[in-house]
Amino acid sequence: MAVSVALTGAASAQDDPSTLLLVRSGDGGPATDLVAFEALVGGETIATATDFGFIQESEDGYAILGVRTRIGADGLEAKSCTGGLAPAELPGVFEGAYACTDEIPVPLSYQPKNGDKLLPNLLDPNGVWEEETFFVSALMSIRITAAKPVALPADALRPLSQRVPDTLDGLVGRVAPPHIQASGACGEDVAVFFPLAGLPACANADLFE
Repeated sequence: MAVSVALTGAASAQDDPSTLLLVRSGDGGPATDLVAFEALVGGETIATATDFGFIQESEDGYAILGVRTRIGADGLEAKSCTGGLAPAELPGVFEGAYACTDEIPVPLSYQPKNGDKLLPNLLDPNGVWEEETFFVSALMSIRITAAKPVALPADALRPLSQRVPDTLDGLVGRVAPPHIQASGACGEDVAVFFPLAGLPACANADLFE
């Protein structure tokens, strides 16, 4: 069974773990071209996981880039997720999915002109809508939560690990939880984490204003 899925400064970022991050060359601050989301997925056919990522407009629809995280026998596991959305038969609606490596794709629909509404898109007569963004099904239960997108330039990050990827561009991450912020690891800056790279870092607090 599934389990459930404009900043004003560093303090706001620290109190808002739903802030998602994308490292991009020469970019920084709130990312108006991205729609960020968190999805909690689970069910009889898929182990419970937390996905988070971004939707960005492409030539014929929207591209999806994300990360899947779950706690396994060896600790935190992370997989990359990619996908896309194409125009549906209904005007103003886009449909598609994203897949995390070799796992079952997660089907979504997106209505950009209706409040950036991102919804699960499962067709299961035995499924139940618990709420508008939470669909419970034996195949896969999905809960979608909106998040705040922020783009970070690589030079705005101070890695807290010796193992740093050759390039940080394209890394998807999130603001660290409040107890990590409260530890003072980043001082007046904001603690962030990029699961695929296993990389904790501090980010310039000015980018969250």
